[in-house]
Amino acid sequence: MTLANFKWQLTDIEGKILKLVADASEDILNDEELINVLDQSKETSQQINTKMIEAERTALEIDQNWELYRCVATRGSVLYFVIADLAQMDPMYQYSLDFFVKFFNRWLKNSIQSDVLSERLKILINDITDSFYVNICRGLFEKDKLLYSFLNTTGIIWRDGWITFNEWNYFVRGP
Repeated sequence: MTLANFKWQLTDIEGKILKLVADASEDILNDEELINVLDQSKETSQQINTKMIEAERTALEIDQNWELYRCVATRGSVLYFVIADLAQMDPMYQYSLDFFVKFFNRWLKNSIQSDVLSERLKILINDITDSFYVNICRGLFEKDKLLYSFLNTTGIIWRDGWITFNEWNYFVRGP
């Protein structure tokens, strides 16, 4: 179950209790149905709270692990936008996001595994960069391969902060 389901169940239990209290006779202590529902709701809410704590802990752990792989996702986004911009060079170069995602996921699964995170990240980044370069170059005219290489390189070094916007602007537009 998800956190939203747990919270919904707690809200539902609270609603039932309030309805029973509102509909109860003058002597609430003699209303067995209300007492039974209160006992069950107490147990249920304790179980749900325990599950919610576990679910929140798991979600936090997933977020932390996801954050470790952000550099791979960043490299993937740089490569995607370079590939998407190829259509401006020639309308024949149109690659869909679906193509990119399938290719990206396939290389994530097929890349060399490592138990050391820093090695794994380096392997993923290098493997994805190389494989995209080789596979995209296969579909490019010879005259456009050098420009594609340049766009890949500048996209990567710009994103990694090796050149500033002013440096890039100077290179593209001059002084």
